[in-house]
Amino acid sequence: MVTRWLRPVVVAALASACTRGDTSPSAAANASSASAASTWKAPAEPVWPELPRDDAAADQLVAKEAVRAGTRAVDVASLRTLGADAAPLVGGEDAIAAALDAWMRIDPKRPAYVVFGTTHDSRAQLEAVRSIVVRMKSPWALAVEQFRASGKWKDAPRITTADDADLAAFASTKGAVDDAVSWRLRDRQERLDHAAWRYGYSPALIDLLWAARGASLPIVGCDMPPELHAGLSNDETLSSLRELHCARSLRSSALGLAAAHLPANIDDDDPPPPERFAVLVGRAHAEGGGLSRFLPKDARVRTVVLLGGRARGVPDEEEKALAETLVVTEPVLVHLAGDVAPPKSRARAPATTGDAQDVLLLPDEVWGGDVDRASDPGVSPGPAGAGLPDRNVLVSSDEPAAFAIGDARVRVGPKPEWLSASGGRQAYVLVGETRRFVGAVDVPSGGYAEVHFVPKERAMRVMLHLP
Repeated sequence: MVTRWLRPVVVAALASACTRGDTSPSAAANASSASAASTWKAPAEPVWPELPRDDAAADQLVAKEAVRAGTRAVDVASLRTLGADAAPLVGGEDAIAAALDAWMRIDPKRPAYVVFGTTHDSRAQLEAVRSIVVRMKSPWALAVEQFRASGKWKDAPRITTADDADLAAFASTKGAVDDAVSWRLRDRQERLDHAAWRYGYSPALIDLLWAARGASLPIVGCDMPPELHAGLSNDETLSSLRELHCARSLRSSALGLAAAHLPANIDDDDPPPPERFAVLVGRAHAEGGGLSRFLPKDARVRTVVLLGGRARGVPDEEEKALAETLVVTEPVLVHLAGDVAPPKSRARAPATTGDAQDVLLLPDEVWGGDVDRASDPGVSPGPAGAGLPDRNVLVSSDEPAAFAIGDARVRVGPKPEWLSASGGRQAYVLVGETRRFVGAVDVPSGGYAEVHFVPKERAMRVMLHLP
């Protein structure tokens, strides 16, 4: 959260970068209205309740504050029946970031949250979220469970482990980052984040801060400092209270961040604009009866559970079971449920009004494939069919299979078949007799991509014929 005495620091740090590179008309309006709206003041924050000191009091408060139904748990087994349809897929980090960004912007009157759920043993999942979120333009901030927010609990004890002040100082784009600030953030991670310490990725959290700073994206804490839950002994109760603390801290942060995102012609007494947050939490908090229960009633929530990229030696039974029939060659976002229609091209934004649920698949040594890439310059595009654009994907497979990329589908075998797809990185799916492949292929403009699959060997070959 952002305490009252920190808000001027955060707002000052954001004032010069409120659009985060967004060149849309709404972003330009925000930038031009900054001086005109300088008299706008955030409304007073609702008073936080008294800090619960035992499990019974915490359970009672959690039941009272849960204002939404929790999102459904991800049905990982549904990936076993992934069909030969590329519409629910978005491949590659650029396209994934663009799709999530479009989803956040589609309804400007409601708060929007994209909640990433990771397993805490995975550095690769943390880095994948970092790579995606810093490409997005809509989030006001990235809330990270590994950093602690002090909160404003009534009658709370003194807190010495919160990260609020140091995160705000790190986010400031004025001057160099104080070495003492970096040291304190790193020291608290080593002492308090057992998973990051155990699996050796504490430095990745500092890298996350640097990447966010470079993208003018504030980082805010979302976890509950240990001083605040010393009296709780039930793990489920503690988990729920931490989720409530995170949700309330996000609302506090939104009031401090709102001044950098005001619409044009806002009046002094108008409410703040609806917030937009990306949130990184453990998978158990992202799905089921987790964090979403405590987010605003009118909020749109999209959960993205990450699979793959697990630490070596960590039990990953879901991935192992899926690996028998699934090969993942590139990061792919798979839409599972909810009110969202993934775009069929980068230029087409998804239409959505409600919550949504996705899985982000990361290639790793468990279910990854062997991809051989090569290029062949100086060729012409594939032959055009009657009334059709140039065919730019030539696909074949050692065994009979159904292949889809973009809007195009075809039955393939050892004999190569032509398709027409939009240029750029496109998600694909191949459903063979023994395995399914998902990933992304770079479709060159003016040339064509030649793709061959060897399902039994979990292998594929991609030859780009470039003009």
